[in-house]
Amino acid sequence: MAASRCITTTSPLSKPAKMISAPITSIKGIGPRRAEGFARLGLFSVEDILHYWPRSYIDYTKSVFMAEAEQGAMAAVRITILAKAKSVRVRGGLTITSVAATDGAAKLQLVWYNQPYRASDIIEGESYYACGRIDKRRGQKIMNPALYAELPGIVPLYPACSGLTQKVIRDAAIAATEAYKDKITETLPASLIEEYSLMPLGKAIEAMHRPKCFDQLKKAAERVAFEDMLLFSLMLSILRHRREASGGIAFATQGMLEEFLELIPFEPTGAQLAAMRDIERDMGKDMQMNRLIQGDVGSGKTICALFAMYIAIKNGYSAALMAPTEILANQHYETLKKLFGDKAVLLKGSMKKKERDDTLKKLDSGEALAICGTHAIISGNVKIAGLGLVIADEQHRFGVRQRAAIGEKGVNPDTIIMSATPIPRTLSLLMYGDLELSVIDELPPGRKPVATKLVPQSKREDMYRFIERELKLGAQAYAVCPLVDESEALEGVLSANSLYKELSKKLDVTIELMHGKLSAAEKENRAKRFASGETKLLVSTTVVEVGIDVPNATIMVIENADRFGLAQLHQLRGRVGRGSKVSYCFLLSESGAETAKERLSILSNTSDGFEIAERDLAMRGPGELLGARQHGADEFNISSFAADMRAFNMAKEAAEKLILKNDPNDPVMVKAIKLADEKINSIAQN
Repeated sequence: MAASRCITTTSPLSKPAKMISAPITSIKGIGPRRAEGFARLGLFSVEDILHYWPRSYIDYTKSVFMAEAEQGAMAAVRITILAKAKSVRVRGGLTITSVAATDGAAKLQLVWYNQPYRASDIIEGESYYACGRIDKRRGQKIMNPALYAELPGIVPLYPACSGLTQKVIRDAAIAATEAYKDKITETLPASLIEEYSLMPLGKAIEAMHRPKCFDQLKKAAERVAFEDMLLFSLMLSILRHRREASGGIAFATQGMLEEFLELIPFEPTGAQLAAMRDIERDMGKDMQMNRLIQGDVGSGKTICALFAMYIAIKNGYSAALMAPTEILANQHYETLKKLFGDKAVLLKGSMKKKERDDTLKKLDSGEALAICGTHAIISGNVKIAGLGLVIADEQHRFGVRQRAAIGEKGVNPDTIIMSATPIPRTLSLLMYGDLELSVIDELPPGRKPVATKLVPQSKREDMYRFIERELKLGAQAYAVCPLVDESEALEGVLSANSLYKELSKKLDVTIELMHGKLSAAEKENRAKRFASGETKLLVSTTVVEVGIDVPNATIMVIENADRFGLAQLHQLRGRVGRGSKVSYCFLLSESGAETAKERLSILSNTSDGFEIAERDLAMRGPGELLGARQHGADEFNISSFAADMRAFNMAKEAAEKLILKNDPNDPVMVKAIKLADEKINSIAQN
């Protein structure tokens, strides 16, 4: 059974005061050639290896019979080899090596891809522990198993690259730990370690790479998460204090909300009005606004952002709205033109040089006041006259560094960050300690819940025939896959290319393919054809998660839904149900694991994103909930180790105590201040 321990892969925020700076080649088993491979992972020293955390762990502490193992799970099975292994070459030069075995109760096959040397290593009649992924779809198989004489226990899995196997990385981490564990310098005061019963750093690092049991691993992860979250919280508090002390623009806001409401063709919800009043109050102060607007998919966050832009522009300042994709930027631009007319401009990477140069001149001269585009808006060569407000749509691509960089674009312009990713309030307070928070927790009237159904593979054909009938009656649909192309490492996971080919043959409707490997122009063209209704079915990867708003789209199909996090599934589901028609979300999964079924059933039983996030947090801990989403929060890494909220809550409490103590000479505060300074300096240099 696979242990559910999904962990981010970057080094911790905190590192030993006396760094173990010996080159990576000083570790036993790493020569110049392997050092090149480790360099591709950004690992150059012993310290880098010590802090290169596994992305997950597999539980091989006990063996199971094939009949007991779950489909798709990683498991250890005690087997005896029944015959000689065979290797055959198939399509594309792929070599498949297989051998018959028994677990004492049933026969099974061990299968390897492109590992022909396995055939000579396996001895008929010998017994091993075969550790690998269980596949029961076409007979009893263990895919790409590793063979051991004894149970290997808890096995770490590291982020890897071409030329470096898991074994090579694992052996290097163990060798580094053995050789240098006594040289690791403790980084937290003894008082904090004692008060919160934390594991010493040296023991924690050793346990992360070679845990003896899951209880030890949990304590090690808790120690690492505590320190990282403590420093992160303190750094955010320091940055927030500096921002508040630096002043900002005091906009004239009286009567603005009433004026703005006269311009929009609908009545905002109570939650939207509350967020607008938060914005109005913040923008009226002579202090830089830094606010996160968190709202479920379709809750109407954009209208709050437009209100903030209205205030800034009425005061003679310019305002920039940044979108995560050019497709969404185009849609926002159309809205801005209706509200601000010729003062609205669009800036995106795919523009021709003359068009871009003309736009840049308008920005520099102050002729353009309502600016829309991708995050290239805050790049160094873009000059915006009188910038008073910056809005970032989809915060997970907009970390602390990007938030702080906005200050370089104007005289402390106000900032709004919008997020449709549902995150429990507890985690929001920890992750965004430098931001004020507005929550839009109700949907506009007329929006109907999306009927969400788990579809067994036996009903897949019927489902697509139902979709074909709906599309011929005028509906539109998305079909989303986890991958662009097939992957040998992820057998059984459907790719967008394969699904497109399959459905193009089966369905009598217009179908197009969308994925991240397409050029920006081609993605935009295909999105336009879908938005216009010319394309009925859009087969895609998660590139449609944000950036495409088609009210006529009423069906979302998600293949291999167990491969996505609940928050991401909820985001994808939010692409439909944006009009008044009944909408559907169909979830397909080949996983037989009960945990996968339980997770997907949560999505089918509620449409409340915040409830989904709370349930996901309770089931899987903050690690996967945060790790999968916080691409821009580059400072927030090791916290995903925490299996529950204990480390988060302890770190928050410790940070609050240190802030109240207000001792600039406290060693932890000194480190946090240094981190804040480094953050600001790196922004200034770039």
